[in-house]
Amino acid sequence: MFKLNAPFFLLRLALAGALCASAAPALAVLSFDMSVTTKFTVATHGDNPPPDEIKQYKVVLGERYLSVSTADESMIYDFAQRRRYQVDLPSASYVDYSLFDGIGFRKAELLHRALLGENLRKAGVGPVFDPVFDEHNLSLTAAGRKLSESTEAGATVLAVDGNPLARIPAGGTSIGAADAAQFERMLRYRFGGHPLVLARLSGEKRVPAGFVMHHKLIGFSEERTFTISALQPSAAASYDLKPYTARTAQGNEIDLLLDKAQANAAPPSAAVKQAFEAEIAQAFAEKRAFDGMLSMAEWSFTSGAPLKPNAEQTALLRADPATQAYLKAIRSKSKADQQAGVATMQELRKSTTRKQHMVMLFEANLRDRLGDVRGALPLYVNVLRANPALAGAYKDMGDTLYKNFDAARAWRSWDAGRRMAPALDLSRAVSYREQILLREHPEYF
Repeated sequence: MFKLNAPFFLLRLALAGALCASAAPALAVLSFDMSVTTKFTVATHGDNPPPDEIKQYKVVLGERYLSVSTADESMIYDFAQRRRYQVDLPSASYVDYSLFDGIGFRKAELLHRALLGENLRKAGVGPVFDPVFDEHNLSLTAAGRKLSESTEAGATVLAVDGNPLARIPAGGTSIGAADAAQFERMLRYRFGGHPLVLARLSGEKRVPAGFVMHHKLIGFSEERTFTISALQPSAAASYDLKPYTARTAQGNEIDLLLDKAQANAAPPSAAVKQAFEAEIAQAFAEKRAFDGMLSMAEWSFTSGAPLKPNAEQTALLRADPATQAYLKAIRSKSKADQQAGVATMQELRKSTTRKQHMVMLFEANLRDRLGDVRGALPLYVNVLRANPALAGAYKDMGDTLYKNFDAARAWRSWDAGRRMAPALDLSRAVSYREQILLREHPEYF
C-alpha cells in the first residue's frame, strides 16, 4: 500500500515531471496521472496471495520517448536511442540499460514457460497453466490467437481464445494515432497486456478514463484497475538527464563491474597496444610460449584486433605442452571432454606467471558450455577484476547472464564489450540478435 502523505507525494511527482522538461521547443506530448489498484485472488491450487495495493504514477508520452514515474523512481524509455533509464529520484542517480533487454527477456521467458507447460502436460501434472495468460503478462503472442468482444454493462470485454483479459468502458479522451501508439507502448513495457488487446485499445485512438486488466500467475490472479486523470498536452518534447548522475558503482559483484564499465568503457589507447606488444615479445624471448599465447589472446579480446604469431613463435607454441593442452581443452566437444577441459584449465593456471585470469576465462567458457552458470559467473567476475578492459570477457559473461534469464545485465555486459572493442567478432552475434528483435517485434521500438 502506498503510504506517503499527499504533500510529499505531490512534491516527488513534481520532481519526476521535471525529468521530462527540456529547453528545446518541440511538438506537444501527453501527460497524465494514473492510479493502478491491484486486487489479488488466490488460485485453487495456490498459496496466500500478496496484499492488495494501490500505486500512483505520472506518465508522459513523448514523440520518441515515454516516462512512467512514481514518487521514488522514474523509468524513461528512449526509442530514438533504444535506451531506457531507471532514475532513482531520492539519490538523483540513474542506471542506463538497453531497450532490447525487455523484449529479449520476454521472448526467452515465454519459450521457457511453453516448454515447461508442455513437459507438465506430458507428465500428466496439473493444473496446466493456459499460455494465453503468459502471453498477456509478457505482451507477446503465439500465432493463431483469436480476439473476441462482448458488451457488459456498457463496457467492452476483450477475450483471447475465450479468456477474458480486459474490460474497457466507453468514454475517455480522443487522441491521435501517434499518441495512441505511445500509450500502447507504455502499457506493454510497464504493465504488460496481450498484443491483441493492446492493438484493439490503440486502434480506438483514445485514452480511457479507466479500464481493467485481468492477469493470472502461478498461484493467484490479479485484477488491475487503471484510473486516468489530469490528462493534458505538454510542451516538453524531450527528457533531461542533466539533473541526475550515473549511479556510482554499487550492488553485487557483477553490478559493481557493470557500473564501473558504464563509466569507463572505451577502446584501448596506443600506449596499451604498445604495452601488450612489448609483453608478448618479452614472453617469447624468454621462451614462455604459453604466456605469449595468452597475452596475444588477451590483446585480441581487448581490442578486437587479433595478433598472429610469426614463424618462430608458432614453432615455440607447437612445442609447448601447456599450449597444446590448452588448445585441446578449448576444442573439446563432448560433455566428458569439456569436463576434463575444466580440470585441465585449473591445472594450467600453474603454467603461467602473469595470465592466470586468461586461463580462468577459458575455464569459465567451458563451464558455460556445460550449463554450469553458478560456476562460470564467479570466474568471469575474477577475470574482469584482473582486467576490467577485457571486452571479450564482457561478451562471454553476457552470454551466461542471458542463459540465466538475466537479460538486463546481459545487455549491460554486451554493451560494455562493444564500447571497448567495436570490431570484436564475438559481438556480432549480439548485433544480429538485436536486428532480429527489431524485425520481429517493431511494436517494442
